[in-house]
Amino acid sequence: MDADDGIPDMVNLTTLDESTMVDNLEARLRHNKPYTLCGHIVVSVNPFLWLPIYSEELVLQYHRADDPFTTEAPHVYSVAHAALREIAMTSSRGLPMVSQSVLVSGESGAGKTEATKIIMRYLASVDALCDDSAATSAEGFTDRILQTNPILEAFGNAQTVRNDNSSRFGKFLRLRYSPRARQLSAHIDT
Repeated sequence: MDADDGIPDMVNLTTLDESTMVDNLEARLRHNKPYTLCGHIVVSVNPFLWLPIYSEELVLQYHRADDPFTTEAPHVYSVAHAALREIAMTSSRGLPMVSQSVLVSGESGAGKTEATKIIMRYLASVDALCDDSAATSAEGFTDRILQTNPILEAFGNAQTVRNDNSSRFGKFLRLRYSPRARQLSAHIDT
């Protein structure tokens, strides 16, 4: 790693304070690396442009990794992988699935909606990789859920200094999985 690229996991910073963390995030973003770890937390900085870091090849790479937090570059796929892996592991053991959560948080314009879309597309792609018959179903759920976003936002958005289309409400999205760890349905609460 080039020192100018910043440190991929901020746990490894020699000094852990706000200034050092912000400097590290800025250094990584300058090299088109919007994701930085802090342990098993992914800190995302909105680059305000689409980067070529969301390919099907990367989905497969993160899906096949035992622990992408330690073996792959920081990415929001790591968080999605961890949640899905826990569901699949309990399912494969015949145990009742334990709910998994992914919290996407940030200020107005931070990219929360895009991060959620990226996570959902990852989950749908992995579902399709694991079960050809589920491919259409999972991708269909994802597309339908993502299509609701403009409708939901039309009822609760306002213009702010940072964002012309800022949500005035939170969204809770629940994906339901089968006992075989395949996507079944989705539900959104606001």
